[in-house]
Amino acid sequence: MELTNYAIARGFNWKYLKNDSIRLTVRCNVSVRPWRLHASVVRQGPQFEIKTLNNIHTCGCDIMSDGHPRTSKKWVANAVKGKLVDKSNYRASEMMSDIRREYGICIPYHHAWWGKEVAVGSLYGDFRTSYHMLNWYSERALQSNPGSILSLEVDPETQRFKQFFICFEASAYGFKVGCRPMLFLDETHIKQHRVQGVILAASALKCNNELFSVAYSIADSETYDNWVWFLQNLQKALLSDRRFAFLSDRGRGLKEEIPDVFPNDHHGYCFQHIMQNFNDQCAGKYAAPFKKLLRKILQRIAYAVTEQEY
Repeated sequence: MELTNYAIARGFNWKYLKNDSIRLTVRCNVSVRPWRLHASVVRQGPQFEIKTLNNIHTCGCDIMSDGHPRTSKKWVANAVKGKLVDKSNYRASEMMSDIRREYGICIPYHHAWWGKEVAVGSLYGDFRTSYHMLNWYSERALQSNPGSILSLEVDPETQRFKQFFICFEASAYGFKVGCRPMLFLDETHIKQHRVQGVILAASALKCNNELFSVAYSIADSETYDNWVWFLQNLQKALLSDRRFAFLSDRGRGLKEEIPDVFPNDHHGYCFQHIMQNFNDQCAGKYAAPFKKLLRKILQRIAYAVTEQEY
């Protein structure tokens, strides 16, 4: 890696004459240039020691205009690893700009993207193997927060991940003693190219109207069965005599399963989703003034506080 950094800084490329576990010999890629380096391993390694170096170099930066052939994804990863530690959302476009400013070379977007992948893997491990740590994580979470509900479900035939439910005891207790008895159910797609799935979540409102995360589940998709599984685990985590009011969109599984899992609790629908569905159904059917009037009537119905007003 140091040889690569030196070549990039001096603007030349090299070719291997010898390259094995105990010795390394390289020379300038331009055959008429005298630059040459030979190094060998020190004792059992892993350090190498330079034995001979002809450091006369005259070809300058004539092998490149903006890029360099040695800027592999491994080199990019080494160049940006330190910044990724401090900035986890470090984007590939930012990496390209920083490398241009610091090293004076341009790298294509896909080099920056793959370099980030290699750097993240070296810092935090392979995301595929992290699935095998979910049981270990559950055990540690229960040790540090007894009473929590963590449940992992895998496909019985393939043993592939299906979903993982998490409700910490601290979150359940906070909901019971510090939040209104309302639970907002929603899902969001995971914005990660390597992982496709959704997050199913239950949130509440604190006394100062801030959202409070109660429980969530990582699932492969938003399906009827996955919502059923989520609600059943949520019921285990929130054993209480209080009656809850659930608010959600009219998503798959929610309309049918909330009354089955929580038969004595209320279930309402998010007005924003209702209004969006209403607009979609009215599209192209009514004139704009009449559609505006219908939306106003629907809004008055939604915000009515008495049966007579409704």
